[in-house]
Amino acid sequence: MRAFVAIDLSGPEADGFLDLQDRLAVGRALPVTNLHLTLAFLDEQPEDLLRALHEDLADLRHPAFDLTFRGVDLFGGARSRALAVLANPDPVLQKLQKAIKRSLHRVGITSVSRRWRPHVTLRRFKDGGQSPERLQAAIARGATAEIGPVEVTRFSLFQSTLTGAGAVHEVLCDYPLQVFGNDDFDQE
Repeated sequence: MRAFVAIDLSGPEADGFLDLQDRLAVGRALPVTNLHLTLAFLDEQPEDLLRALHEDLADLRHPAFDLTFRGVDLFGGARSRALAVLANPDPVLQKLQKAIKRSLHRVGITSVSRRWRPHVTLRRFKDGGQSPERLQAAIARGATAEIGPVEVTRFSLFQSTLTGAGAVHEVLCDYPLQVFGNDDFDQE
């Protein structure tokens, strides 16, 4: 099963992302149900490993936090295929991502190794489908965009099914984040 772990942003917080998506106006807009911030892409995994991951993630204790997003950039390597809004650097988000990576390691899942740049993909396009001028204009339109703060109270394990019309994402399980007092969580 093709899977990933992410913060689902398709609920009430989606309005800011959808407004920015409309302003970018290049490529194909992602459906609201696909708005998320990936914490770990798992690719194809057997169901028994995903069950083990679910059990491990269910035991994870991590605080809820607020996240803000600012500016847009191209994603997809040398042949960029997506425009995304960038998450501001946040130590609590980074600690959550590292905790999830440790869970993957404990259950024997090797996630795809890429430099992690937290973002939300808003638009996709095919190789060469957009002129460099149009892409630069879209980036300029999104350069001063700011979304948030968005309250993050959970993360999710998703199944991703590829179709001719794009990926269809389904939440398999949600994992709540806790509200701690300042002394209850060590952020180091």
